[in-house]
Amino acid sequence: MRYVLPLFVVLLLASCGSGNGETDYSGKWETGFGFVELVQKGDSLIGDFTGGNTGKFLGVIRNDTVYFTIKDASFTSEELEGYAEIRSNKVMKGQYRPKGMKVWEGKFWMMKK
Repeated sequence: MRYVLPLFVVLLLASCGSGNGETDYSGKWETGFGFVELVQKGDSLIGDFTGGNTGKFLGVIRNDTVYFTIKDASFTSEELEGYAEIRSNKVMKGQYRPKGMKVWEGKFWMMKK
């Protein structure tokens, strides 16, 4: 009987989940630069812009924020870096700038389709 309560607590905690990494952000997202198709692997987001614009999206999720770079994009001659705060499993908002610059150039947003 003395092992029943600790075992119950362990099973209860295991069934609740940690709250981190449970949301999968894979899928098609609309951004200010066009559509990007993302695949999530752990805390990494990797994707390709599709449609009229092309480029690579490389991101990492830290707490409630995605830190990203955009490379080889048809819509800019520069590599971009930025962040997007996760507002929900379908909305992210933040800022971007040319990589290495100190001043943010513009607003960045993503909405899951």
